[in-house]
Amino acid sequence: MLRKIKENKEANVDMILTAVIAGVMFAISIPIIFSVLGGIDYSTADSNFEGTPAVNASQNVITNLNTFFTIGPIYLVVVAAVGIIAAVLLLRGR
Repeated sequence: MLRKIKENKEANVDMILTAVIAGVMFAISIPIIFSVLGGIDYSTADSNFEGTPAVNASQNVITNLNTFFTIGPIYLVVVAAVGIIAAVLLLRGR
């Protein structure tokens, strides 16, 4: 099993590539998501309901998205670090 892991040198590059792809995904998705949420007219949506459920729901979604995009960069760093550390250990012959 360990021999197969050492022989698969593409796996380390794939880990780093995964971090790069996730970074691009985050960079593209942040302005798209928040511009879509900012473009919704909640006053007309709430006029169909009694109270303000659309405003309340959108505030909860934005709060959760903020949490997701705050934790997301930690994911990028961890994935890239694992790939880099594995590549260095492989080059050292461990």
